[in-house]
Amino acid sequence: MKRIISSLFTLLISTAAFAQLDRSVRPEPAPAKEIKFGEYKMYELDNGLKIIVVENDKLPRVSFSLVVDRNPIVEGDKAGYVSIAGSLLRQGTTNRSKDQLDEEVDFIGARLFTGSANVFASGLSKYEDEIVELLADVALNPSFPIEEFEKLKKQSLSGIESGKEDPNTLSSRLVNRSLYGADHPYGELETEASLNNITLEDCKNYYDTYWAPNNTYITVVGDISPRKAKRLIKKHFGDWQRKEVPSTEYAAVPSYDKTEVKIINRNASVQTVLELGNTIDLKPGHEDAVKMRLVNQILGGGSIGRLFKNIREDKGYTYGAYSSYDTDRLVGSFSASASVRTEVTDSAVMEFIKEFKRLQNEPVAAEDLQAAKNYIIGTFGSSLESPQTIARFALNIERYGLPKDYYETYLKKLDALTAEDVMATAKKYIKADNLVITAVGKGSEIISDLEKFGPVSFYDFNGEETGPPSLPVPDGMTASDVINKYVEALGGKEALEAVKDLKITSNVSIAGMPMQATSVEMRKRPDLYFNEMSVGGMGVVQKTVYDGKKAITGGMQGKQELEGEQIEALKDRITFFAETQYEALGYKLNLASINLVDGEKAYLIEVDKGDGNIISEYYSVETGLKIKEETSMEGPQGTMTMAQSTSDYREVNGVMFPYSIKISGPQSVSIDVQEVLVNTKIKKSAFSYE
Repeated sequence: MKRIISSLFTLLISTAAFAQLDRSVRPEPAPAKEIKFGEYKMYELDNGLKIIVVENDKLPRVSFSLVVDRNPIVEGDKAGYVSIAGSLLRQGTTNRSKDQLDEEVDFIGARLFTGSANVFASGLSKYEDEIVELLADVALNPSFPIEEFEKLKKQSLSGIESGKEDPNTLSSRLVNRSLYGADHPYGELETEASLNNITLEDCKNYYDTYWAPNNTYITVVGDISPRKAKRLIKKHFGDWQRKEVPSTEYAAVPSYDKTEVKIINRNASVQTVLELGNTIDLKPGHEDAVKMRLVNQILGGGSIGRLFKNIREDKGYTYGAYSSYDTDRLVGSFSASASVRTEVTDSAVMEFIKEFKRLQNEPVAAEDLQAAKNYIIGTFGSSLESPQTIARFALNIERYGLPKDYYETYLKKLDALTAEDVMATAKKYIKADNLVITAVGKGSEIISDLEKFGPVSFYDFNGEETGPPSLPVPDGMTASDVINKYVEALGGKEALEAVKDLKITSNVSIAGMPMQATSVEMRKRPDLYFNEMSVGGMGVVQKTVYDGKKAITGGMQGKQELEGEQIEALKDRITFFAETQYEALGYKLNLASINLVDGEKAYLIEVDKGDGNIISEYYSVETGLKIKEETSMEGPQGTMTMAQSTSDYREVNGVMFPYSIKISGPQSVSIDVQEVLVNTKIKKSAFSYE
């Protein structure tokens, strides 16, 4: 009986409590918890080398990360040598060649990477001594082999070439130059000229000047005790001699008293890469850093940010719109970006600015403020599960002199922020009335719409102002006139028609591939075509043949017959001097303007082949020769642009042929023609796949 009464009494209390709970009222969020920051040990050797150790025995692995805490380098007319120097560290030491390094790293299942101011090595903890020894050898005894230097320099030049056709690369370069200026290390741009100026001595001098133990940290994470980590590092780095590292004075960054628009023109673009931003003075650990983190989350922090919801979900202008900021000891920046359809470029800019000002002038709703805080709390908390995060936080505390409890109290500081804090911080760091707006896209179609936001100027890949991207075509001139001039420049109609067969042998270099390929291309009138690419040690890797009736292509994975649209795509390659046959092929030509191509005036002809893609072709005003063509198409990753530049024309049998061809797009390809043979009476039997 007592048990029944007791149960009824408990039920009555529970029911009463439930009745008093108003479910229509959102419960108050719990106060932010104080984060229990993971423990780390800090040591300093006699030579000034600092060691941070985060012990974690969950897995039998350990990593060592060396960071040289140097100031940014002003590279001047040799921009790029610091990056090459960092890559060279991995290419061999005075004790080991690159091949020996690779072999030893692979043997113990480790990883080893280098950069201009860092070396990272990791692997199983049972090989901890071997890993630290490899780390030390790379960091302290680089050999700077000349042959590897030349390879890296060539790779950098190839990257420059492909970057010229990548709208995101163009945008990044234009933003950096516009925000920081040409004389600031953050605004310097690698160019062909600067890379060609670099010598091996420049790389050695950089290393000798800035790599010193007294401005270096080594962070150790994993299954190793702090004392053992210190002992290992002292064993391999203890004899590293300290030195005085020079300080640097930096040029002031540009100051904008009004919004300015800066454009890189790309006639082949079907969308505009937009970025709006300004520099900010926000040092790591500043009290406003937490506030700016919240501001950015509300504005453009992923798919829950206002920019994404407005510009993508509501307006449908883009696949995504985001914002970001960075803290920096010299100068930081705020920016917001999206790639939008050409025709809505100005509308997108208006929406960006509207959201900036809305954040500055309208209090954020309580639920939106809390949602942003919750997101940050969740990502912050989950990040602490990784010992690498603990190590990174510890390194920040030591490098930037942050309070020891900076990260432990981070969420409390975040939780205390109000809607008023958000508005004040947005006003302080987002300069909505004097922004730098950069746009990479079709200048002729966006310039008039962007002029409403501020004065417009145009730039090239190297950040140099160019003036208007296009000039009017002389009255009465047509696309046919340009093609006729091209025919004469090649050698004249009679000389071109006299070419009955053609064989071109070339060396082909593909970015990211260490081996050079050899290409043999043959054509024979009226419509025979053969192309074979081979690589030393591998044989034929690709082959395409058209015998006048059927086309077959194949490689190491087998062969297949081409049909329909695939054969149509071969037309220009099969046809002799295809540009002279455009009208016969039914293509529509539009002489759009005169443009600058790498500083050279060129006629722009838009070629419509009827397949939905417009090809932009450029013919030199001075020589009449074709110097470039561009086309954009939709791919799995969105819109991509392919470009082909032709130069170094040479005369063979009265006809001019380009001996240098550069193809850029998703992959950079360089074709250096070795030999052109004309009218050697190639037999028809040569155009067989077998």
